[in-house]
Amino acid sequence: MHNNKLKPILSNNLKFKNITHGFFTKNGGYSDNNNYSLNCSFNSHDYKENVYNNRKLICNYHKLSIKNLKTVKQVHSSKILFINNLNVQTSEIEADSIITNKPNIVLGILTADCAPVLLFDPVQNIIAAVHIGWQGALKNILTNTINSFIKIQSKTANIKLSIGPCIGPKSYDVKEDFYNKFISKNINNKKYFINFYNKGYKFNLPDYIKDEALVNGINLKNISNSRRDTYLEENMFFSFRRNFQQGVGDCGRMISTISINEI
Repeated sequence: MHNNKLKPILSNNLKFKNITHGFFTKNGGYSDNNNYSLNCSFNSHDYKENVYNNRKLICNYHKLSIKNLKTVKQVHSSKILFINNLNVQTSEIEADSIITNKPNIVLGILTADCAPVLLFDPVQNIIAAVHIGWQGALKNILTNTINSFIKIQSKTANIKLSIGPCIGPKSYDVKEDFYNKFISKNINNKKYFINFYNKGYKFNLPDYIKDEALVNGINLKNISNSRRDTYLEENMFFSFRRNFQQGVGDCGRMISTISINEI
């Protein structure tokens, strides 16, 4: 059943009066199928009206209209989209990081195991929402985002970054070829993998993201990690991997959002 008082997961280091943000769970929406509820993806088998109404709930949380919500066509890339016009249509633009320094634009990223990452520079009033799966991690999507902040006068010392709910290191089983992709990029990436009984590895995506932020000059005190595992917490989160393993063919998507409030 839908809930007009959604309770997203909030990041303590993003609690500023001039921004609104939230990592939303799968609960509290209009969709009545157990696999959906607060599903915000039009690419699922959910009714379009349900998805539209769910997105309206998210925008109500930001005290803005649904026309203010900007999402993109996520393609596991290193592509950045900078938005400086509320009227631009973005839903078919391929990108995995959205940035703005304009008020009243809600940036939204959809996930169901990949990591949603929100960034904020409170000095320059710049925000970003980033979608990071293993492919985006390899392609340095976070580095590109931070560099984009710097190009518009941000300083890394001022950037706050929060990693939302994603598949955790206890759940992210991967095979040798996956491991080799990261090792061939940098031998030091071994530290993000745990080998279990020579049958494969477990990958620590949140730590990989955290360390990429540190390498780019973000202060550790400005980085937060929800440490919520989408695969394990079935009552709270959608998980593409869990659905696949359970033989469920379709999967909803959570949304994570951030906006600058009108001053």
